[in-house]
Amino acid sequence: MKKYHRGDEMRVRVERSGLEPNEGIAHLPDDTMVIVLGGGSRVGEVVDIVITSDIQTSLGESLLADLKA
Repeated sequence: MKKYHRGDEMRVRVERSGLEPNEGIAHLPDDTMVIVLGGGSRVGEVVDIVITSDIQTSLGESLLADLKA
């Protein structure tokens, strides 16, 4: 059963830049990685996000999220 769903809103700290220029990386308390689209310039900041989708990888679940407007 999924822990997180599309449309879930939460607050995260953007820890570092992602692979793409405008991506930021954050982690939830359970160590789920969140790729924050639009978060590349917000490293070190706490931001509000909305989950848009999830990705299952060999390392576990990762989430894609947009900055909340």
